[in-house]
Amino acid sequence: MKARQDGSGGKPAAVNPRFTGFGGQLIQTHRALRRLAFPRSRWIDILLLPALIFCCTLLAWPLIAELWAAIIGFWANRLGDDMTLSMGHSAFPGIRSVPYAYVEAALPNPLQWWSGMLISTTLLLATTLLPARMLPISYALRVIGLVQLASQLYFYFWAAEFPYQSASSISALAQASMVLILLTPWIYGLLYNIFDFGIARKILLSLLAVLYLTVLTPFQYTFAAWLMLRYSLLWHPLIYLLCSSLIQFGALVGFYSWAMSWQRRE
Repeated sequence: MKARQDGSGGKPAAVNPRFTGFGGQLIQTHRALRRLAFPRSRWIDILLLPALIFCCTLLAWPLIAELWAAIIGFWANRLGDDMTLSMGHSAFPGIRSVPYAYVEAALPNPLQWWSGMLISTTLLLATTLLPARMLPISYALRVIGLVQLASQLYFYFWAAEFPYQSASSISALAQASMVLILLTPWIYGLLYNIFDFGIARKILLSLLAVLYLTVLTPFQYTFAAWLMLRYSLLWHPLIYLLCSSLIQFGALVGFYSWAMSWQRRE
């Protein structure tokens, strides 16, 4: 058993061999196993800060709705008469309506179907040519290609039974984004504010994420509406499954990862 001096000049203190390496050095406890210092004042960061940002965002929703309406209206006027600005009714307390791009996309014609089939097949085959160091990108592209290939098969056999409409889907996605914007401070409150990064940085992280989603949403779903209007409902499953909330949650994870690299005060 290894030993070390206890600091009093007396008999060396025993060290448990489970905590020493093969060279006798002390093995540090992994950060995943360390106990987090959690003073009671930290509950202010977890509960009060998210509540404050949530209330400010809710009060600012009329301004956010005006911004969304201006962005959607700007692009609707330039992408054709078949796209218009509309307001979706919201059941969320304090929010009456959510702007979105209204389009009535049609089912795919033969040319659109074959074009989609060519794109999805080419995408799947192209991933086999990527080098091994790009394996994560290959997996992501294969998921996209497989989802679109499944959409191709569905619209080939059961196109007339497709139950969704472009307008209602874009409206639902816009309202889901509105809810996510309001929940963002609470998400970070439970996952980030438990650490000792300081109040200023915690407020900054939530504000940056809220502002990013606020600007991203109208552009994201206006483009999605135009894509379905221009190239049919064939692309609806891909947009709904992989190009909607998944992108927004990915942005939140990116902000979180960046903020976790900041130096802690403790």
